[in-house]
Amino acid sequence: MTNAPSGADDSASLMTRLSQADLSSAEKRLIETLFSLADYELATMTSAALAEQAGASRATVDRLARRFGFAGQKELRHALLRESRAMRAGVDEVATPSPQIAVGDDPVEIAYKVFNNASVRALKFAELLAQAGELPRLVEAMYAARTIQLFGAGASAVVALDMHQRLLRLGLNIGVAQDAHTQIAQAALLGEGDLAIAISFSGMTRTTVEAAATAHARGARVAAILARAQSPLGAIADLKILTPPGVGLFGTDASMTRILQMMLNEVLFHCLAVKDVSLLENVHRIDAVLNSEKIEAGDGRRRPARSDDRDRSA
Repeated sequence: MTNAPSGADDSASLMTRLSQADLSSAEKRLIETLFSLADYELATMTSAALAEQAGASRATVDRLARRFGFAGQKELRHALLRESRAMRAGVDEVATPSPQIAVGDDPVEIAYKVFNNASVRALKFAELLAQAGELPRLVEAMYAARTIQLFGAGASAVVALDMHQRLLRLGLNIGVAQDAHTQIAQAALLGEGDLAIAISFSGMTRTTVEAAATAHARGARVAAILARAQSPLGAIADLKILTPPGVGLFGTDASMTRILQMMLNEVLFHCLAVKDVSLLENVHRIDAVLNSEKIEAGDGRRRPARSDDRDRSA
């Protein structure tokens, strides 16, 4: 076995060492790919498939494995699997612990329950989107809209701001305001050909419902992202994206829903980006400007944009 990378803590887990190592661009893509794989994929993926998925050469895969002390990528993958909580426990060996947080849980157990809850609900959300058929309709509505206006209050305003920041990079004519009165004023300016997207966990937030109703009365199309279809907002909406219910973890069901809704923002971004190459070109142009504002490591100078940064978010 070879020595660990310079500066690495030999006592740290492999996942920690991989996360913190100073790597080349190709090696970083490999690590990102490895960390994105489910355990069953990690157990069966070949060196060629890993290289292809990461956009790297097989030589890079083997070199990375040797750098961390393994004979090849197979041994590297197996070492990651041995660190997996699910693989250590064994699927059938122990009863599945309650997803609810208990008073006696330690910080690591709490972290596992929160992230496990999020991952399970995220997959359920994907299944729900596939079954409901509303996602393609929303993507088409957004693509065809003359303007898009976002509405949300409280924590839902955070989701609206995130959607605005993400989709603005595509060059969409999209707007958002945090002030409730301004949201209603913006809704009153919408009309046919425009799209209002209202975000509310309960579907009962008065200002959000009022903005959506105003936009609808003006002839705009209304889409709602919410957890409860049977609600005043659900009754107004032409399109409804429903987030799935789940264990609340001490009443944090709404917070978990926010996470899912922000993940939906990323889904919408990619759906629109692959739909029209000109939208993706807008992203590259904006990212080139933003990357030019980043500080050069070590000297405090701004660094110029590079071509390998074009597909990265700021």
